[in-house]
Amino acid sequence: MGQGFTLACEPCYCGVLALPTSGNMLPGSYPDSDGADKEEPISTHKIGKETDDNIFQQLEQPRDEPDRNASPEAAGQDCVGTVSKSTGPPSVAFSQQSKQSRLRTNSAELRRRSRIRRCIWHHAQQPESAITLPYWAYAYCCQMVLTTSILLAFLVLGVVLMSQSGSLHEVSVPYTANMTEQEFTIDQAFQDDVLVYYDINIVANHKSFVENKDRRVVYTFLSVATCTAADSRAWVRMRRGSDTTFVARVEAAAGDDLAPCGLVSLSTFTDNFTFHQATDNGWERLEANESDIALESDADAYGKLHPPLEGEERFYILESDQRRETWLTPGFFEHWKVWYRTPVAPHVRNLWAVIKGGLPQGSYKVQFVENSPVWHDWGVAEKRLIFAQRHSLGNRGALGLVGGLCLMLAGLEAIALAAMLLTPRCRSSRPAVQPERQNL
Repeated sequence: MGQGFTLACEPCYCGVLALPTSGNMLPGSYPDSDGADKEEPISTHKIGKETDDNIFQQLEQPRDEPDRNASPEAAGQDCVGTVSKSTGPPSVAFSQQSKQSRLRTNSAELRRRSRIRRCIWHHAQQPESAITLPYWAYAYCCQMVLTTSILLAFLVLGVVLMSQSGSLHEVSVPYTANMTEQEFTIDQAFQDDVLVYYDINIVANHKSFVENKDRRVVYTFLSVATCTAADSRAWVRMRRGSDTTFVARVEAAAGDDLAPCGLVSLSTFTDNFTFHQATDNGWERLEANESDIALESDADAYGKLHPPLEGEERFYILESDQRRETWLTPGFFEHWKVWYRTPVAPHVRNLWAVIKGGLPQGSYKVQFVENSPVWHDWGVAEKRLIFAQRHSLGNRGALGLVGGLCLMLAGLEAIALAAMLLTPRCRSSRPAVQPERQNL
């Protein structure tokens, strides 16, 4: 009966069917008929019967479509408040105008949802992995073996690196701004080349400091480079006025421009040293090689700096086809390149020179040819020189850092292994013995 009501109301686009609501009109109950002359009320049983008869008539006759060019008022007169001629039962329908507006709203909502779903589907699709592991790789036993193997690998690697870091021999020589020389003793001989570092404790990895460079002398790629508050010689005199040697070096360059500019260049480490060994004939000077102490890739990074021409003493740059002389000299250029590559950590430890052939046990002396007092003004109470043994894996600090990281990862793997051992395994709910299959 419900299907008959639905089909009977479709020609008039009716969405609500009005039926009598008296109790004797419910399905299953019939009206009382005392005589033939008594008017029979319209019951739901009769409505359903007439509706079923009209279904077959609608299959033979074409459906009356409303005139799309007619006005909404004319279309509403045929549906609203009238009885449908094609369906038979009494019914009330919504107006065509409200239906069209509802259809437009639903259509716009569906299009919006479709766009959202297509966008979500597009981003949710992941390409199939080219590496596929078999199922047994995710089994409990395999995961246990894998975790144990990683634990042992990190543990062994961390112990080896920490032992190598402890075996590296280093000699530290502290000095302050008012010193001219400092004696020290080497108790254990250096068999290979000796690396000489300078060590100062400043915050050299701050963003405002790292980005304060001169883009005219270095290729920055995507990095930010600016000379804010350090772009003229007046800033040099204000920030580093106590270092008369550095100010004289900057003023010796031709012109009034500061090149290279920036806080990194302005704070360049300029201390200079000579090393001496005690012998029977007195103090003998040691040769310290200050060339090739920068990275090989720095030659390409600082390609904008041109070496001095014949008869000149300083590097120059080309800006708008004009030559601008810098305050960098060939003897100091390697040290400037080492300093210009700012460290990752706040602690600065840069290579200054290499002493070839090693150093035997004995007494030594370092003389400070140039000892800048500006570091004391900047809050660095003590500077240090480090004599270290060359190692293929790096210096003592790098080996200790990597070794400690490996031991930390080994500890995390140990925690994961303990959790796997202590956590109860999830057993399968399937019976141990499978029942025999019945032949159907």
